[in-house]
Amino acid sequence: MSLDENLLAAAKSVAARRGTTVTGMVRSALEQQIAVDGMISASGASGVLQTLSEYSTGKLSRAAAMKDLGIEDYGSLLQLMSAAGVPRPIVPTANRKAMVARMLEMMGDLEGGR
Repeated sequence: MSLDENLLAAAKSVAARRGTTVTGMVRSALEQQIAVDGMISASGASGVLQTLSEYSTGKLSRAAAMKDLGIEDYGSLLQLMSAAGVPRPIVPTANRKAMVARMLEMMGDLEGGR
């Protein structure tokens, strides 16, 4: 494997801060990518992509998405989304509406306190 010397220097610095080696970082990244690829292959790409898309757009909760995909770690969910090219999630619609309502209520409280 060949790496640009600036990239290698930066990778060594990151590895040192994390208490590992560049080889360890590469190994970990490859293991994660292979696991993600295996998950997509085993589950059928369309089902995985649909679950990820629904989670990304706020139609499915984090817990439901993780259950559907059979994963227990949120980091794995985010890695799977990244590997599949799915954007990070937005706040579910019901939660957004509740947040907006609460903010408007708080602003009204501020207005009334003048």
